[in-house]
Amino acid sequence: MNTLLIKIIMMPLVIGGVTIASKKWGNLIGGMIASMPWIAGPIMLFFTIEQGVEFAVSSVPGIMMGILGVLAFCFAYIYSSMRSEWYVSLLMAYLAFIVTTVSLKFFESLVGLDVWFCIVIIFSLIGIRFFPKLERVENAGQSLKYDIYLRMIIITAFVTLITYLAQILGPTWSGILTPFPIITAILAAFTHYTQGAFGTSVILRGMLTGFIGFASFLFLQAKLLPHFPIATAFLIGFAVNIMLNLMMRVVVKRYL
Repeated sequence: MNTLLIKIIMMPLVIGGVTIASKKWGNLIGGMIASMPWIAGPIMLFFTIEQGVEFAVSSVPGIMMGILGVLAFCFAYIYSSMRSEWYVSLLMAYLAFIVTTVSLKFFESLVGLDVWFCIVIIFSLIGIRFFPKLERVENAGQSLKYDIYLRMIIITAFVTLITYLAQILGPTWSGILTPFPIITAILAAFTHYTQGAFGTSVILRGMLTGFIGFASFLFLQAKLLPHFPIATAFLIGFAVNIMLNLMMRVVVKRYL
């Protein structure tokens, strides 16, 4: 089984689960759940199995760059959503992601994994602190029938294209494209359409809150995989990811 098949199977399930979780527990929880390594985890696993531990570890700095690109995506989307429709906001957000990741690629050889990890943590905390808090506007969105099925269909088509591009590239660009904002884009656009900018700001804020745990999961894989069995490395990584997400939820609700 390759990474394309994993994404085609996992992403519709994840987007469906996040949609249900958002409706049941709120957009903040939905965003945090979406930030978990549901996709990056299996991809890292198959990088390790198919390409070897060295390739998997080499892809982690690229994924860190990708997370910074997603941070830029979230900020560009929310500021655009205050005055634009979802499709304009999506275009601006993807432009921000592309500019950010392409720019960071030039610093790849100058910055080590430890520094990339610290940069992601610092910028994630800054992002959470300064992410705009919007006021709720009644009847700001529009109803949409069968939105969960539309999300699943769109994300499957989208991921097929992105993964095809990643398959022909090396570990750095494969890493950058691993957190490519597909789930983020689907959640942002559909939430924007159905709930307006306020709902979008909450779910994107939830995603930013989860990036601390996500980055920690990746960092631990890079450190543990060369020395421990795959199952051990992944179990530790997921446990730390969940713990940090729970801690960050408390911090955000209480202090931010």
